[in-house]
Formats: sequence, structure tokens, C-alpha cells
Amino acid sequence: MRKRLSAYIPDKKFFRLVLSIALPMMIQNTFTNLISLVNNVTVGRLGTEQLAGVAVANQLVSIYIMCIWGTMSGAEIFGAQYHGNKDMDNLRNTFRFMILMALLVSAVSAAIFLVFGEPLVKLYIFSDAEGSDVDLALREGTRYLRLLVISFLPLGLNMGYTSILRVNDQNLVPMYSSMVGIVSSLAINFLLIPRLGIDGAAVATISSRVLESLINIVWCHTHPDRLPFLKGVFKTLKVPKKLAKQILLTGLPLTANETIWQIGVATITQCYSYRGLSSVAAVNIATTVQMLTSVSIFALGAAIGVVMGNLLGAGDKDGAEAASKKLMGFSVFVGLSVGLLLLVLGPLVPVLYPNLSPEVHEIAKWLVWGEAFDAVLNSFYNAAYYIIRSGGKTVTTFLFDSGFIWGVSVVVAVILAYFTSVSIIPFYWIEKVLDILKCIIIYLLVRKGSWIQVLSKENDGILMTL
Repeated sequence: MRKRLSAYIPDKKFFRLVLSIALPMMIQNTFTNLISLVNNVTVGRLGTEQLAGVAVANQLVSIYIMCIWGTMSGAEIFGAQYHGNKDMDNLRNTFRFMILMALLVSAVSAAIFLVFGEPLVKLYIFSDAEGSDVDLALREGTRYLRLLVISFLPLGLNMGYTSILRVNDQNLVPMYSSMVGIVSSLAINFLLIPRLGIDGAAVATISSRVLESLINIVWCHTHPDRLPFLKGVFKTLKVPKKLAKQILLTGLPLTANETIWQIGVATITQCYSYRGLSSVAAVNIATTVQMLTSVSIFALGAAIGVVMGNLLGAGDKDGAEAASKKLMGFSVFVGLSVGLLLLVLGPLVPVLYPNLSPEVHEIAKWLVWGEAFDAVLNSFYNAAYYIIRSGGKTVTTFLFDSGFIWGVSVVVAVILAYFTSVSIIPFYWIEKVLDILKCIIIYLLVRKGSWIQVLSKENDGILMTL
């Protein structure tokens, strides 16, 4: 028994390797999520309606973010393995593919939100017992959403450059750019929000994303010694058809998964909104606090993708299998730490949002504690998800991840929202408890071991396998 448990405990060398990749990402993501927290806190001082409107807009924008993140992640699987076997030509082509997809997804998403922004926001706005001003929330949310469309292009490009920096072990650059972004966002927020309301929050978000993107782009193209594959990368926009097909076959299920999964999350949030604007505001507070405190979990997941991709790219299948156990064990420890932090933060919500009602404060406290419970489950699932994905099993992750949220979580949320009168707090907790089943299933998939495969060999066959 002790020997089996030791397989899940990383030694010092392995711990330092993972931390060297994950720590800069943790810091970067902390600063990135601090922008959302600052926006929430400052907008929250304007009132419940303004916070609810901004929350809805951010929920819709997150669908775009997850869509483009899925696109980048699919290509990143190949980038990590090409970096592992020193294939600079294909690494260059992979990056070119990332940028082209970033431009395409950003343009399509911007058009959708500009045309259908108001009806999409309206899906989430419902009156509560206090008779809140739903028209004000709708106007504020729609205007904020349409302003944020301006940030899509720089955000998409930044995600492409950040992905390629990550797979090439240049994690400090995105970290520093995020620091600059949060400082600029803080300054603009406190300067403009009291004068311009949510327009000021939008300007702060757009400015920080443009600045962060520019820093990463300029650094990449002025350091050819660190990223030699970028030399002449845009002399042509062509990507070899075979490679593009391979990336699409492997990455399309992943992109579809992230998009469909986020739409599922948005649907569940829409079900929460049936409990009124106070619930919308409280859910937004809880998820924002959870995102800020859980950066270590998400950064560790990205690090797992890099570590496992490099091992598989180098052909070390036994090392990849052993590493998967250590990474899951480390992830659970991180999740426990995050859960304890969230337990402490729950009662401190009123300090951050003094202008909101006591009802919102009480609801938000219990929802933050729900996120504390879910932190351990989320950390384990996140690690297992990235392990399976690192071997190119993107169809498996698609069928399971999207299948679970729509086949279980969304179904339960719809039943609770439309056919019961259960209040928001037990409603929210029931959704978190469902993650226990999800963790059991994905653990069985990892133990099966069929995810262990090498994608970066020139003559690989079909990559999109179950």
C-alpha cells in the first residue's frame, strides 16, 4: 500500500521541474485574474445591477476565450512534442497555424456579439423578489459586451504567443507582461470607473489586453536566439496541408470541447439566474474569487501538458506513465491548499463589496465555500484531463468532458431551475457534488493507459483516436 502511494508523490527533482514550468504561469494567471477581480470590485461599488450586467457580459466573452483557448491548446499538443524532439520547421508551422486561427476565431466571435449582443445578455437577466432594475442591468451588460469586442484581436494574438512561449520554456515573459497589464488596469479602473461607470471598466480591460499582447509580441520577435523558429515565420502564411490536417484532426475535438463545455457552463449560469439578480451577482463574485485562488490548479494543468508532451515527444512512454501518477498526486495537494484558502475567504466577501446588499453577501459566502469543496475535485480532474489530452486523446476528452456537462450537470441544473423552487445555495452545491462522479470516471480512463502515444513522428497515422 505504501509503495502504491509513493508512486503519486513527486521527488524533489520532479517537483522542481514541474514548479519551474508552473510557477511563472501561476504568477501570470494571478495577475490576469486580478484584472477581473479589480473590475468586479470597482463595478460592484456601482450597484447590483451594474455588477450583474458585467457578470453576464463576461460569461458570454468567456465562451470566446474558451473557444480560442481550445484552438491554441490543440496546436500546443504538437508544439510541445515538436519542441521535445527539436523539430524547428514544424514548430514554426504550428505557430503560424495558431496565429491564423486566432485571427479567424476573433473575427467570427466579434461579429456574433456585435449583432446578437442584446438578446444574448437578455437570456440571463431576470427580476428577483426585490424588484431590481432589470432594464438597467440589460443596458449595462449589452454596452459592456460590445465594448469588450475591441479586445478580441489583441487577446487572441496574445494567447497564441503565450502558448508558443510556454511550450518553448519561456514562461517568464508572459508573467512579466501580465504584471504590466494588471498595473495599467488598476490605474485606469480607479481613475475612470467613478467617472464613466462600466465604460471605464471596459477601457481598463481593453487597454491591459492590448499592452500585454504588445509586450509578448515585441519580445518574441526581438529574441531570435531564444525562439529561432520565429525567424521569417510570416514570410508566408501557408501551413503544410498534412500538418494542418493533423492539427485539425487532433485539435478540432478539443476546440469543440472547450467551446461546448463553456456553453454548458453558461447554460448552468443561466439557470442560476432564474433565482434573480442577487444570485447573478453572488455567482459572479464566487466564480471570480475561485478563478483568482485556483490559478495554481490551472497553471499546473498547463504544466502537465508541457511535461507530458515533452516526454512523449522524446519517446519516453514509461517516464510519461510514471510522471502521470506523480502529477495527479501533486495536483490533489494543490487542490487541498486552494480549498482551505477559499474557506477562509468566504466570510470576507462583504469587505470587498461593501455596497452590495446583505443578501448578496450571504449568498456569495456560501457559494465561495461551495468552490472550496470543489477545489480538490477540480484539481484532480484537471490533472487527469491534461494527462489524457497530452497523448492526443482529444476525442476521448471531448466525449467525456462535454458529454458529462451536458448529459449530467446541465440536465440537473435545468430540472432544478424550471421544475423546483430550491434556492440558489443548495442549487449551487448540488452542481458541485456532481463532480465526484466525473472524477471517478476520468480516473478509470487514466488507469486504462491508452492515452500514451507519440504524435510528433513524421509518419504517424490517424491521430484522432479513442
